[in-house]
Parts: sequence; structure tokens; C-alpha cells
Amino acid sequence: MWRLPVAYLVLVAGLCAALVSTLEPGTAEVRAVVRATAFTSAVAFLPAFAASALHRLWPGSASRWLVANRRYLGLSVAASHFWHLAALVTLAVLLPAFVAGIPMVTLVFGGAGFMLLGLMAATSNDASQRALGRAWGWLHTLGVYVLWLDFTVTYAGPAASSAFHAVMTLVFFAAVGLRAAAWSARRAATGRS
Repeated sequence: MWRLPVAYLVLVAGLCAALVSTLEPGTAEVRAVVRATAFTSAVAFLPAFAASALHRLWPGSASRWLVANRRYLGLSVAASHFWHLAALVTLAVLLPAFVAGIPMVTLVFGGAGFMLLGLMAATSNDASQRALGRAWGWLHTLGVYVLWLDFTVTYAGPAASSAFHAVMTLVFFAAVGLRAAAWSARRAATGRS
């Protein structure tokens, strides 16, 4: 399954190339790449984020596959978000006022999301998991929730005026709801309240 993140990296690169198909791409094309790569990252993130919860609530071959391959789905998020970061940096170079217009909280949490995603991608292997022990779990848990928050806030911002953003916001809330339901079911099954 290591081919999945590599294929996703190439697929998203092709999408970026198609969006920036002019000889001298401008800010409109780069903004299109930013939006597209945010979506391709979300598409890979959601099944990785919800895999364990789906399997706990509805065990079956599909949810078992998600759990078994969530590492590669997570690496696919990192591959897509590499292009997202490249597009953001390009936009900042083409349009310096773009950075000035970003709220500080977005810069902090967005930057933390990129940093944590990079650390999670770098440690998404058995050797790192063994070497880091419990810290590996803390890193990956913190990372997925920061990414969930980044995606949710990004899509929720324009949700009042965009049906697409409203649907994506609902999907992200549904994903965290699934995790909460699975956590509750696990606690109930072990007899704790």
C-alpha cells in the first residue's frame, strides 16, 4: 500500500498542473490550486480520521481495510498537503498582501497543522512507533485533532454563503461525532461510565 501516497502525490501534482496550465500562471490559478489541494487533502484525511471509529461501530471488510491502511491514507494527506503548502508559498510570493491579510490565529494553527503533519509523516513507520513509544500516540492524536480543527475552521468560515463549504463542515463534524460515538461505545463495552 506504500504506492497509495506516491500515487496520490502524482495525482495531485497532475491536478495542480492542469489548474496552472497557462505559461504565466497568476494569482487566480494559484488560488484554484490552494482550494483544490485543500479538498484533495480532506478527501484523504476523512477516512483516515474516521477509520477506527467506523470499524468499532460497523465492523466489516471495508472498515477493516481502512484501519489496516490508515497509515497510507495519512501519508496521502501529507502528499497532497505538500502541494497545498507549495501553492500557499507561491501565492505569498506572487501576492505579498495575501500573507498580511491572514489572521494570526490562522497562521498559528495552520502552521502547527503543517508542522504536525510533517512530524506524523516522518514517524509513520514501525521503527519510529517503537522508538517513540507512548509519545508516538500522543503526537499522532494531537496531530489529527489539530488537522481536524484546521479543516473544520477553514470550511466553516464561508459555510453560510457556500453550500459546498456547509456540506464539508457537516462532514467534518460528523467524522468527529463518529469518533465520539465509538469512544462512548468502547467505554460502555468495558463497563466504565
